[in-house]
Formats: sequence, structure tokens, C-alpha cells
Amino acid sequence: MMNNKNLAYPALPAGYDLYGTLDMAKDRSEFIRINIGGLIIVAAMFVLGCMRVPPRIAFAAEEFNIIVFIAALVVGSIVYILAHEWVHGVVIRIVTGEKAEFGVVPKAGMAYARSSWFFTKAPYIVIALAPVIVWGTIFEYFLGELPEVYFWHLYMLQIFNISGAVGDLYVTWKVLRMPKDLLILDQGTSMKFFAPVNFSEE
Repeated sequence: MMNNKNLAYPALPAGYDLYGTLDMAKDRSEFIRINIGGLIIVAAMFVLGCMRVPPRIAFAAEEFNIIVFIAALVVGSIVYILAHEWVHGVVIRIVTGEKAEFGVVPKAGMAYARSSWFFTKAPYIVIALAPVIVWGTIFEYFLGELPEVYFWHLYMLQIFNISGAVGDLYVTWKVLRMPKDLLILDQGTSMKFFAPVNFSEE
């Protein structure tokens, strides 16, 4: 039975079969690929940040305090991880009407929000990209308002936001290349993809 928004199913409909799987925590090649992508994003954003506010300007300022900077980075990163997954959960609840399940995979260094529903492509992509878009927009606004001495305090979180979403971006790219009638079951750090038995790829 489909929910009334036609965006997700509480159970796999008849006529669908497993199309593929993705396990970002256990598949070593996928894990390495995703982490390399994250490092590339970190490097690129660091260069862009230096072009906006050279670190020497911020770090040499009289108001700069290294202890405050490190504390802001550590606390901000922890809060951001929770906020990132919270946004996933909010969108999941909007789509399904049910709460998401939250968890952590310590060995993989991954936090997640998951649902037992089977999502169609469009809402799943919205769920995947919502945190990076929401927090990216908020961070960018405040980066434009902060004094230069505090730019890198927040910009480091923006780097964490974009690079930390590399898994979401990677899954989105994979989903976009799959059949249009695809259904996705997101189990946190692993996904199962289902397609109609007699689908035709366009």
C-alpha cells in the first residue's frame, strides 16, 4: 500500500525485484572511493577559503585564540553531525509520517538516519541532499556576516558539511543513473535498490 503522497511504500510492492546493493561501511572499495572524494573536497574548499580570507589574516589577528578555535571546531563538529542526521530524519518524517531511526557505526566513523520505507527516486534524493543544502546555505549566510577573524571558525564547519556529505552525494549520483521506477530501502550505511521485474532503461 502506497502512502497518500505517492512518494514511498511501507512495504515492497509486488512486481519488484532486487536491482542492486550498496554498503558504504563494509564494501572496502566503496569506502575508500568515498573517503578519497571527501579528501578532494576538503583540499578544494581549503584553497577556496584561502582565496576568500587568507588564514594569516585571521590567525594573526589580535582577537584570535587558538583554544577557542579548537574548541569551536570540536564542539561544532559534534553538534553538526547530530544536526545533519536530524535534517535527514525531518524529511523522512515529512515523506512517510513516521520517525526515522538514528544510529552510529563507530568502526566506519559514520552516523545515520534510516527508515524501513521504500522510497521512490525523487523524495530519496531530497532526503539525501537536504542536510548539505540546508546547512550549507545557513553557513554561507553567516560566513558573509562574520568578521574575518572568525571566518575560519565557521568555514571549517562548512568544509565538514560539504566533505561529510560525500556519501550522500555519491548515493545520489548512483540513484540518478538507475531505472526511473526505482525504489530505495536505506538501512543507514547500506542501501538496497529495487526495480520492476520487467523494467526498461532509458
